[in-house]
Amino acid sequence: MTSIGIIINPESGRDIRRLVAKATFVSNYAKIDAIKRFLYGLNITNSIEEVVFMPDFYGISLDIIRDIKDDVKFKLRTLDMRIENTADDTINASKYMVENRVSVIISAGGDGTLRAIYKGAGDKVPVLGLSLGTNNVLGALYEPTILGMIMGLLLEKNNIISTVVERIKTIKLFVNNEFKNLALVDLTFMDGWYVGARAIWDEYSLRYAFISKGELGDVGIPSIVSLVRPITFQDDLGLMVKFGLGKIKVNAAFAPGLVKEVFIDGINILKLGQEVHIPSDNYVIAFDGEKEMIVNSNDEIMIRIDRDGPLLVSISKSLNYINTYYKEEMGELRWAKKY
Repeated sequence: MTSIGIIINPESGRDIRRLVAKATFVSNYAKIDAIKRFLYGLNITNSIEEVVFMPDFYGISLDIIRDIKDDVKFKLRTLDMRIENTADDTINASKYMVENRVSVIISAGGDGTLRAIYKGAGDKVPVLGLSLGTNNVLGALYEPTILGMIMGLLLEKNNIISTVVERIKTIKLFVNNEFKNLALVDLTFMDGWYVGARAIWDEYSLRYAFISKGELGDVGIPSIVSLVRPITFQDDLGLMVKFGLGKIKVNAAFAPGLVKEVFIDGINILKLGQEVHIPSDNYVIAFDGEKEMIVNSNDEIMIRIDRDGPLLVSISKSLNYINTYYKEEMGELRWAKKY
């Protein structure tokens, strides 16, 4: 049986960046609408038997099932699991989806949602990021209907998803020689003693950032290096940025509608697997743009970037595959008439 999992983050797209920047509020209605469009696109295939949702406190998945269960060819259901309305829901749902042998997990949220899925599923199941958060780097910015059609075609052609994935990098944090947490795109250290609002918008508090991807078009911390030293997921390296009144000044898109001047003291290129220590101090640490923990001046801090992250479905690879397949399958359109 071919099935897919869908995890919708009910809390994505609604943080303080709606107040300090011009980020769009992503309502639950918008999430419902986006996933329904994805499922209508997915409905082009006959090879999917079931779509499994993570349940949530707001009833987003139940609303979707109620609205379109009679319009699609596959079965829709939610996992039978306890929910707490925390990131642990995503981690646990991902584990259950692996046990249910889904072919792919759809991450409907932000980069943090995809990171939580990786914590639960590891690299056992490919993940497609559907961007429904803020400052998304991992999610695909395509019409959900098209993403659903792409996924349907990939699953229909003997489930060749494994040929169109990219293993992305992880940025691991070790405190006092103990692994604490990881980021997929950026790990940032700021001055401070408490977490407060989780989003980053104060450029003056920045001390260090470790980045696995930063290209033109990215928003948030990755945008800082996108003009100075761009880096892709395909590059077998990482970047360490030290902030301060150095020689480099860049305009960075911290959030939608929020452009800041950022001063950089230096950028170091890091090899994969290279262990990097930074000076001990009182830091607030953000993982993929969200502040989550603090360390103090007595803690020893080490960071390492590896290529052992989730298997992310590449839309460009998928489109190339589909294009090549149909050219070979259909050949010349001999019936075309000239007028």
